[in-house]
Amino acid sequence: MDTRTLTTPEVARVLGVSLPTAHRALDAYGVPRTGRGRTRTASEEVMAEILSRRGTAPRSERTPTELRVLAALSRSPLGLASVRAVASKAGISPTTASRALRKLALEGFAQQRDTMVASGRARRERRWFSSNKPLPTSVKNAMRHTRLVERTSTPRPLPSELHHLFWNANVADLNPQKDGSYLAERLLQAPDLRAWNWALTNLSRDDVEMALGRRGVDDRTRALARNWWAHEG
Repeated sequence: MDTRTLTTPEVARVLGVSLPTAHRALDAYGVPRTGRGRTRTASEEVMAEILSRRGTAPRSERTPTELRVLAALSRSPLGLASVRAVASKAGISPTTASRALRKLALEGFAQQRDTMVASGRARRERRWFSSNKPLPTSVKNAMRHTRLVERTSTPRPLPSELHHLFWNANVADLNPQKDGSYLAERLLQAPDLRAWNWALTNLSRDDVEMALGRRGVDDRTRALARNWWAHEG
């Protein structure tokens, strides 16, 4: 069966980037240039790989960079600790993220504020958050359809401040890839935003789904996970 292909202008439109940027993306994946007058195309498989590495932002009155930053902030309920953290989440460079944050902050759509963070001991830290200022409906819809970069790195170790939730287990032996559903069940039933954030950020959706299907998990916990995934797009 023939595989559908996309032309370079279609690739640019899907990624929300300029035509030269789309050509550079295809260069990186070894798609040959065809020369003047001939259409350069990419297979759906190549496009899927590019999307997983670069993410995508739909056409909107906001720039693709601003949509990525807005999406990164909206999907980080505990805030992001620095411009570099925002850049990493959004899949853009720190310099680009800094410019977008300044603009969004001036318009009231992003803000820095102090929050208490448990890191060994409770301390106050200044973090970036999305603001409560309502976004236009068109921008809100575009932000929800913005696809951020898929991270393939191994999960972060369970933070020490969450170890007490596994009082009857040897925390050093717990492996997020092997014990994911067990970790998810404990963390998502804890009355602690840090536990929920770590579970939904570091554990696979399959493991979380398995944990949510067990007896004893209440409907509010299931709703929390569903809402998180809905915002993840």
